Amino acid sequence: MKLLEARKAGWVIGDRRIVDRVDLTVREGECLGLLGPNGAGKTSLLRLLAGLEGPSTGEVLLDGRPLASWSSKARARRVAYVPQLSPVQVPLDVHQLMLSARYPYLSARQLAPAAGDFAAVRQAAHEVGIESLLKRRLTELSGGERQSAYVAAALAQRSPILLLDEPTTHLDAGNRRRVAELLLALGRKGRHTLVVATHDLRFAARLCDRLVAMREGALVAEGTPAQVLTPEVLGDLFDAPFRVWRDGGEVLPVLELDSEESA
Repeated sequence: MKLLEARKAGWVIGDRRIVDRVDLTVREGECLGLLGPNGAGKTSLLRLLAGLEGPSTGEVLLDGRPLASWSSKARARRVAYVPQLSPVQVPLDVHQLMLSARYPYLSARQLAPAAGDFAAVRQAAHEVGIESLLKRRLTELSGGERQSAYVAAALAQRSPILLLDEPTTHLDAGNRRRVAELLLALGRKGRHTLVVATHDLRFAARLCDRLVAMREGALVAEGTPAQVLTPEVLGDLFDAPFRVWRDGGEVLPVLELDSEESA
């Protein structure tokens, strides 16, 4: 089933084409990865899919309806977005941030969060493993802790479609693995459809069912990790030589260094 669909979707700022007439379908229950160098258009495409920006050309559909026809609350019940650069100077603690993600469910007559909102926050904090951070202010957190808080807020929003822009940014190896395992678990439970923009090729290989490679705003390759994470595709995408190792069913892309760099 198609949940999100971009049809010739483009985004033009001035004379610069940020996203170039993209055709893309996000299917229910899958994890779709967006790969590409800096400036490829990954974040811009995510923002179009989230409804945070309107396409200059073409359209984006959510559940078969133009995204522009959805109210902000109705859209937020279906789609949650986690930015790469989470705001730092937000005068909230983690618990307040997560409660704010429940706004799509507040009625016009509701003056305060209900029991279900607090329960959603507790469950999301437990899933991400940040119960100890709930009383901490966002300004007191490390970059990795703050990123984990925003991922937890997206889970508290209880939207079935999660769009994540570089979710492992600022995370050390242990926390990066924990976030990857969390996202894998969410996908396996069938609770969420994931679209993840990432530079971490091993993370993408482990997490994603399907990958899309972008360059200069356009899609240049699409397929399974085994089909996209090849020396030829990665070499063209990043203008750098790659080797790809296969360990059982896992694909392990490795950037090659020349002899001078290796020395």
